[in-house]
Amino acid sequence: MNRSLKMQLALGILAAGWQAYARPAAAPALRLSIHLYDLANISPHTLDEAAREAARVLATAGVEVVWQRGPAGSPEAHASEQTASTAAWRQTPDTRDYLVVRILRSFPDRALPGALGYSLPDAKAGAQATVFYDRIEPLGQSGAISVSALLGHAMAHEIGHVLLGTTEHSPDGIMKARWGKPDYQRAAMGFLEFTPSQRAAIRERLLTRLARN
Repeated sequence: MNRSLKMQLALGILAAGWQAYARPAAAPALRLSIHLYDLANISPHTLDEAAREAARVLATAGVEVVWQRGPAGSPEAHASEQTASTAAWRQTPDTRDYLVVRILRSFPDRALPGALGYSLPDAKAGAQATVFYDRIEPLGQSGAISVSALLGHAMAHEIGHVLLGTTEHSPDGIMKARWGKPDYQRAAMGFLEFTPSQRAAIRERLLTRLARN
């Protein structure tokens, strides 16, 4: 075997090995049902686009969202579990095989100032994630990002809290506590996502949730 052929074979083996490690097969997506309640009377187009954007962000963590939209008058949409504070309560798993997200309007200005929503990761009934549409709408009309894209990212952020099992925030990415104009621009371009460690944690916790239910 001549030297040139040996080098080509060696390079071929090296390239094949590099591709095997550089491009691992993606893990199968984990399907998650989410009950979505629009209590803000949003236009169907805006809600469709927001749900699509939230699903896209969650897909980067290996989560396939199945939206199930419910009527605004559903008791589940208006329930809010605020008693999940004791360690014993947190140790009791949520037996529901779905999450509940609601979109509100006219949330009091003095409550949670500056927040676009809140989450209750330990809730056993009612909504686990709530988003404030009347705070999102003016930000989305400022020009940096569309209303539907910002709403979708806000939904993904609050759902992220539930899937991660914590209300803590990160210094960067979609789980930042406060977003500024650079974050809105990144979100508009589809670059505001979960960090690698958050993606791994979301998959691990969701696997446990799905196995339990």
